[in-house]
Amino acid sequence: MAAKRSELPLGEPSFRPKDRYNSLPFSTQNFRLIVPKSDGKIAFVDGGNLPLIKAPSFAVHFERVCHNCFDGDKRAKLPLPNKVEFFVVVTSSGDGDEIAYKAEYIPFDEKNRKFLPDEKDLAFDSYDETMRTGSEQMEIPRVGDVARSFAEWKLAGLVAGELESGDVFVRDGTLHAPYTNESKYAEEAYAAARKNGVLFSGVSKTSHLYTTSGLPLVAAISRLAREAKVKPPWYYENIVTITDPAHKADLNFAKLNASSDYVFRVEVLRGQEAGKQKVMSALAANSRDISFPGYPYGLVDADKSARVSYDEVDAIKLLLFSEISKGKDFGKFGDLLAASDAHDFLNRMV
Repeated sequence: MAAKRSELPLGEPSFRPKDRYNSLPFSTQNFRLIVPKSDGKIAFVDGGNLPLIKAPSFAVHFERVCHNCFDGDKRAKLPLPNKVEFFVVVTSSGDGDEIAYKAEYIPFDEKNRKFLPDEKDLAFDSYDETMRTGSEQMEIPRVGDVARSFAEWKLAGLVAGELESGDVFVRDGTLHAPYTNESKYAEEAYAAARKNGVLFSGVSKTSHLYTTSGLPLVAAISRLAREAKVKPPWYYENIVTITDPAHKADLNFAKLNASSDYVFRVEVLRGQEAGKQKVMSALAANSRDISFPGYPYGLVDADKSARVSYDEVDAIKLLLFSEISKGKDFGKFGDLLAASDAHDFLNRMV
């Protein structure tokens, strides 16, 4: 009989691929205590998207990327829009057996186009190895998800460029940029942070990592802390050495509030490890809100602002039709829509 999860041995950290992630053995010496402290500004970026139309050769997403900034317990204003909203229209083209996808950004406000990535970076082979699942050709809506990730990185660089030396930037998610052309925007964001002396980090709500025994890695670290009687807030470091060129991160796990049961994955830009304690202190100071103790309030707020709810769908589709009808290619879009599951909606609108 298989052991119950609570009875699984601790094991050791397990990361793949092994040629880019060198796992390090567990040690209680790797725990560091955190003193929550607000010293300078801390800014956050997150994004949300909602697929509106999906067809074999055509997809439309509504997307929104947002940022916020805090100076201690007070909000701080940066000279950037708090949110950028846009459509992503993805189409396919073929040349024999070769199928390619490309995406186009349609911002709600044309003045905000300068805050979006270059569309030439959103052209992909349908069998792109960085985006497909297994050997299957990727589905066209996948490009819409990637377009949002690019936009998040773009906004991250702009926000980091407005912060000052010693400030902290936090991205929702990891610092891994694996998709074709994605590292371009990650590197631009990192360059802006380095230029201004900004500490660049990422926080992930979930982790799908395990130990060699099959125990979730977060559960293993929590058990190790409990058995060693390490009092939170704390973070655990020296768990893996990363050499993946698309993942320039120092990876840690942190319990940011004594009242929380949660441990989160926290990454700091490689080369900024000397500022890691300051990042953790700023995150812990921002993680005391009763709405979600132990998780940075800035990310809660950014997620709320960026999230696209299904209550918005009808109004967004009306706006989408309005945008399409303004363009000279309306006939082309109309044909594609009529061939998709959205033809009933188009007929109602017409």
